[in-house]
Amino acid sequence: MAAAATATADNRIVALILHHLSDMKYKDRRQPGPDQPVEFLEFRPTLVPSILVNKLWAEEGTSILWKRYPHLPALQSMTSNRRQWYANKVESLFVLGAVDGEEDLTHLEGLEWPNLKTLELEIDWKRRAKAVKAMLHAGLERLEFLGPQSGDSHYIAGTVLPALFAPCTKLRSIHFGPDVIDTADPVHNQELSDLLDSVQTITDIRIINTAFFGKDTLFGRLSQRPRLEALEIDLDPGLQLLSCFSGPNALPSPFSSLKRLHVMCYPEMALALPVHLPLIEEVQLDIARIPNERRQDYDMNVLDDILGEMSQCPGLQSLRVNIGQLAADFPSAVSYPYLSGVALVKLAASCPKLQDLNLLVSDPAAIDGSMISSLQFEAFCRKLPRLLSLSLKLHPQTAINLEATALESLGRNCPQLETLRLKISLQLPSLQMPADPSPLHPNAQSSKEPSETDENLRPPSIAINGHQRGVSLDAEYFAGSRTLNRPLFESLTHLAFSRPQSILSIASDSYTVSSNSQSSSIVDPIVEEDLVQSWAQPLATHFPRLEVLEAWGDWTGQDNELLNYFLPQEELLASTWEFLSGMEQDLWEDGEEDDEFESEDNWVEGNVGRLSINSRASGDWELASLVNEFPQEEEVDNSAYTGAYDEEPEGMITPGRTLDDEEEAYIGRADVGHIAAPKPVLHTHTSGTADSQVV
Repeated sequence: MAAAATATADNRIVALILHHLSDMKYKDRRQPGPDQPVEFLEFRPTLVPSILVNKLWAEEGTSILWKRYPHLPALQSMTSNRRQWYANKVESLFVLGAVDGEEDLTHLEGLEWPNLKTLELEIDWKRRAKAVKAMLHAGLERLEFLGPQSGDSHYIAGTVLPALFAPCTKLRSIHFGPDVIDTADPVHNQELSDLLDSVQTITDIRIINTAFFGKDTLFGRLSQRPRLEALEIDLDPGLQLLSCFSGPNALPSPFSSLKRLHVMCYPEMALALPVHLPLIEEVQLDIARIPNERRQDYDMNVLDDILGEMSQCPGLQSLRVNIGQLAADFPSAVSYPYLSGVALVKLAASCPKLQDLNLLVSDPAAIDGSMISSLQFEAFCRKLPRLLSLSLKLHPQTAINLEATALESLGRNCPQLETLRLKISLQLPSLQMPADPSPLHPNAQSSKEPSETDENLRPPSIAINGHQRGVSLDAEYFAGSRTLNRPLFESLTHLAFSRPQSILSIASDSYTVSSNSQSSSIVDPIVEEDLVQSWAQPLATHFPRLEVLEAWGDWTGQDNELLNYFLPQEELLASTWEFLSGMEQDLWEDGEEDDEFESEDNWVEGNVGRLSINSRASGDWELASLVNEFPQEEEVDNSAYTGAYDEEPEGMITPGRTLDDEEEAYIGRADVGHIAAPKPVLHTHTSGTADSQVV
C-alpha cells in the first residue's frame, strides 16, 4: 500500500497512468432510430473522475485533456487568466466557424497558444481572422485550412494566403480543403508557389481538388522542391505535362525525396511517374480522362501496366489505384479493365514491403479477374507476408476460380491481415476446419458421420478447363496440414465479399423483410438452418476478431449495395442469416413480434432446451433474425428469449469529436456505393464533451 501511495503521488507516474488510460479505446454500435443506419463508434474513457482525485491528478489530467483537440466553448465561462492557463496546454486544435454560422469566437481573442503544433481551421477568414491570428505562430508545424471563404480570389491571394504563411516559419505540412476557393473564381498557382518557396521547411503539401489555376505548372515546380516528402494534387486534364517526365526533355531527378504521393491524372501520366519515385512508400492514383475522349486500345490493360511500373519501387508499402471514367463507354457495366495474375505476382515479388493494396473501378464497372488463376493468387500471397489490407473490386462472375481457394491462400500466407475486401462470392463452408471444432450451440450434437467430416477436411480443388471444378492436380500446393491448429485470420477485423447465391438470397426477393422477419414459408426451416450453420461455423472459427462483416454486392455483380454488419460475432447466427439474405442490420426490436412469439407456447417449450449463452450465438436458430439481442445468463432458466442489450450508464464513456476518415479521392462517379453510403465511424479524436469540461 505504501508503494502504491508513493507511486500515485509521483507526477511522472500519474502522467503515465493517465496517458495510458486516455489512449485506451473500444468500439460499439449505435443506431439512433429504426429508420437510421447502424454506426460503429469508437469511444475513449473519460478522465474526469481521475481529475477529481486530488490537485496533482487534476493538473496531469487536464494537461492531457487539453493537449489534444480541446472543447473550446468551455473557455467562455472563464476569466481571461484562466483561459490563458488552459491555452498554454494545447498542442492540437480544431476551430469551427462556418460562413453562415452563428458561432461566437470572441472568447479566443487575445489568447496566446505557445505549444500549439497542429491547427485545423474551418472558418471564414474575413469574419474570424481576429480570433485565430494568434494561433499562427513560429512554432506551428501542421496547418489545415478548410471551409468556404466569402472573399473573392483577389482577397484570398492577397490577404488570406500571406496571413497563413508569414508567421509560420517552421511549418512542415500545409493542407487546403476543396471548398476554400470557388471553382468559378480560381487563384493562380503562382501565388501559392511563391509562398511555398518562402517557407522551405514545408515537406507535406495537399491541394487536391482545390481551385488553384495551373496545377501542371505547380506540379513541375514541386517536382524539383528539395526534401518534399508528401504531395496530394490533381493535374489539369490532358498530357501537356507528359514530356516533363518522359523522353529527352524530362526534368532532372524529379521527386527524388518523395515518400507519399496522391495524384489525379490521365493514365499516361500515371505510367510515367513511378520510374522517378525511388523512395516512394505510399501511392494513390485516381486515373481518368475527360469522358468524351476516345477510348484507347491499351486502356483495357491499364491496371496491369500500372502494377508493372510500380514494380520499380522496391520500398512501396501502400498502393491504391482507382480507375475512373477513361471514355464514354469505358469502364462500364459491360466493359471491364483486366487484371492478370502475372501482374499481381510481379508486383508482390518486386515490392516485398507492400502492406496495403487497393484496386477499384468506378461504378457500375468492376475488374475482370478471369486472368488470375488459383496458383497465381497463391504465389501472390506467399510473397507478401506483411500484407495488412487487401481490397480488389473484381467482378464476381469473372473470378469463380478463386471462390474456394482465395481465403486459404491469404490465411496461410498473410497472418497479419486486418482488412480483406474481395468482391468475390467466397465460399466460407469450403474452408478447412479443425478436427473437432467447437459447436455453435454447446448442447447441439453433431449429426455428421466421420466420413463426412473427413470430406470437409479435403483440400479445395483447383479450377481447370474453364470454371469446372474437379480433382486438384496440385492439391499439395494448397493442402498444408490436414488439421488446422489456429484460425486462418487471427488478426482480421473487416471482411467484405459478395453475397453468395443461396436459397436465402433467392427467397428474400419474394417477400418483404424487416428486422424481425422470420424465415420465408417457401424455404424449409431445416434446410435454412443447415445453410446458416454451415456458414456461421467457419466464420466463428477462422475470424475470431471480426468487427465488420460487409456484403459487397452479390454473386451476379449487379447489386452494388453495401451492407455492413457490425460486431457479427455478438449475434453470429443472426448476422450470418442477414448477410445471406441481403438484409440491413437493425438493432431495434418490434414489441408486437415479441408478443406474438410469447403467445405460441408450444414453439417456446420446444426450443428452451437449445438456448445458448455462448457469446457467438444469438440463442436458438429460430431467433436468428432478431438482431439486437445479447444473452443474459441469469434469465436463461426463466425465459426462452435473450434479453435486450443494456445501455451503459450515463457518464461511463465519452465520445470524442468525430472526424471523417480521410476519403479516397475519385474522379467522376467513383464507386459511389463505397464512398457515398453511410460509413462506420472508426476514428475519433479524444475531445468529447465530458473530457473537455473544466473541473
